[in-house]
Amino acid sequence: MKILVYSDILLNKNITMIRDIVENNGVISYPTDTLYGLGGNFFSLAVIQKIDALKKRSDLPYSVAVSGIPMLEKTVEYIPDIFYDFASVLYPGKFTFLLPASPELPATLLKNSKKIGIRIPGLPELLELMNLINLPLISTSVNRSNQIPINDPDSIKTRFPEIDLLIDKGPLRKSKGSTILDLTRIPVTCIRRGDDYQKLSELGLTVGDE
Repeated sequence: MKILVYSDILLNKNITMIRDIVENNGVISYPTDTLYGLGGNFFSLAVIQKIDALKKRSDLPYSVAVSGIPMLEKTVEYIPDIFYDFASVLYPGKFTFLLPASPELPATLLKNSKKIGIRIPGLPELLELMNLINLPLISTSVNRSNQIPINDPDSIKTRFPEIDLLIDKGPLRKSKGSTILDLTRIPVTCIRRGDDYQKLSELGLTVGDE
């Protein structure tokens, strides 16, 4: 496992290293604005299978972290109008939006789901990194299935030594994970009340509960 300090991720030599790992089906762990994520090239079935094995999970699709709208457009069939109402005040941030998945994506990448969960985390350096390597990253918490997510890099090193690269931002604050909103439904439906859920009412955004 290679270890890289978060503050150094945009150094040219490190961008090259990260790109090489991601392009060659490596698994990385990286911080978001909620939890540490397990990730890698979203378009690689080999990476998804590696993460399935690490998490001991194979039944549910993974969310995708993207750098912005241009990268998002490569993963969805279309962007519903309601997306812009929510994204304009919630992105970048601690929200995952479920959108209609692109029919061009292999069903194996989506675990046969017709929807895809999209995140644009509120970490500018991470967004710039994704923009530079030009690949969306799988975004799922660092944990075995049905266990508590690990937000301490020292614990990640010990419990997931198989990871190719750990981007270390130190221990993160306690988090419930991102709030998940299904934008394919009318009204928009909250699938999980995570961090910043209260912002919805503060901003006057109406959502239903599943």
